[in-house]
Amino acid sequence: MITSQETIEARESMLSVQNETTTHNCHLSPVNVGLQPLQNLTRGMTVLKLNIRQKIIIGIIIFSICFGCLGLLSFVNTLQLEDEVLLIERSDDLSNLILEVRRIEKNYLLYHDPALFTLGLDYLKRADTLLQELVDEFKKNEKKQTGKKLESNLNRYRELLLQLKSAPKETSTANKELNNHLRETGQAMVGLSKAISNFERKYILSINGELRSNLALSMIGIAVVIMALVLFFSLNILKPLREVQEATRRISEGKFKPLPIKNSHDEIQQVFAALNSMVEQLVKRRRQLVQAQKLSSIGTLSSGIAHQLNNPLNNISTSCQILEERQKGQDELSDRMMHNIMQETLRSRDIVKGLLEFSRESEYSPGPIELGRVMKSSMDLVSSQVPSNISLSMEIPKHIIVHADRRKLQEAFINLLINAVQAIEDKPGSITVTAFLDQENTVIRVNDTGPGMSPEIMERIFDPFFSTKEVGQGTGLGLYIVYGIIEKHQGSIRTESSPGEGTSFYITLPLDKEHTI
Repeated sequence: MITSQETIEARESMLSVQNETTTHNCHLSPVNVGLQPLQNLTRGMTVLKLNIRQKIIIGIIIFSICFGCLGLLSFVNTLQLEDEVLLIERSDDLSNLILEVRRIEKNYLLYHDPALFTLGLDYLKRADTLLQELVDEFKKNEKKQTGKKLESNLNRYRELLLQLKSAPKETSTANKELNNHLRETGQAMVGLSKAISNFERKYILSINGELRSNLALSMIGIAVVIMALVLFFSLNILKPLREVQEATRRISEGKFKPLPIKNSHDEIQQVFAALNSMVEQLVKRRRQLVQAQKLSSIGTLSSGIAHQLNNPLNNISTSCQILEERQKGQDELSDRMMHNIMQETLRSRDIVKGLLEFSRESEYSPGPIELGRVMKSSMDLVSSQVPSNISLSMEIPKHIIVHADRRKLQEAFINLLINAVQAIEDKPGSITVTAFLDQENTVIRVNDTGPGMSPEIMERIFDPFFSTKEVGQGTGLGLYIVYGIIEKHQGSIRTESSPGEGTSFYITLPLDKEHTI
């Protein structure tokens, strides 16, 4: 089928635009395109310590680069295949034009019609124009040379055809030779045009082979990536998770061996570190709970001892009173000694009473209490634990009445005082308790001259089981209990401290408005 001139020109303009976008990269090897970034990134990953998230991101980037290059290469090959298909159509058009010229040649030799001669020249001109355009688009030298040979034959054929027109009509040897040369040149043109079409068909087959190779390489690459992902998840996620599962099982059985930490940047390894820390804290908390249970048992025991001490203290008090009534005024030294015995007996009774109140379980029952008396009672109870190098002092106005539970508030003060004593340790120091009014509240300040605390420790002092003391030296519950008691009284507690400058606890409690003067 012969394509019209307008159709051929439209195809030419479209192909010229498409060919400008085609580059020589389409002949690059897909392996070279994909493996070079992979090798570079692999070297970087061996140098850097990456976590799982970063490894996955890098893997996705590698995957995207490799298959993006393969996809781009396939797209370029597809465009080139389209160009070649259009090019072979035009080559077939050229071959059809030449065949049409040969047909006109035969008719002209038979009928010697001038119209046929003019039509043949027109077809030759169209074939020559189409050939010039094809030669400009040919990239291989072999096709260019074939095109130039065809161009030379077209020119030779035109010259022979013009000579044939001007030759006499009678049959002669010269005319026969001219006809033979014309037929030979026409046959050469047909052969060369078919050779050009064959070149294009072979090139299309080579592009198709590249597409199949790219598809096969893509499938192999996908299989490799899937295997790598399976291996990666198995080694870096599933295996560590099984280790965590086994470790938790051992913990439930009371057996635990710390998990090795290979890469602190890895999220799973960070879970290992957290699990190791958790177990270490669990062991520490268990010791502290055992210590707290011991203290609870001591509280119960001290309650029983306090009950037992009441009887001899009552006997001592009664005996001292009887003896004082009988012997009073006979000897000044005896009177002074009996008075001292009576005072110390009453003091011991008050301590035992305070110990009973402290150890006795009771419901929260707030009421008006005098702040100074509660603090004085708390100081008396801890006085036996205060070494001689530490002084206790209190400056609380008598008229301050707070709305609180006496036993709970006393427990909070005792814990604060013991904490201050333990902070000072063996160095000389002092503990001062003061109070002042602040609108409808009272503020109690407990200050010690201990070593102070860092900001990191201050953030955690009210956490349960947090302690800066050695294991077995404290439960880490004292300040946590204080915080809970103050919160229950609708008050607040805060801390001011600096390393080397001591510590101050500020407790804010609501006043009892009805009894406060």
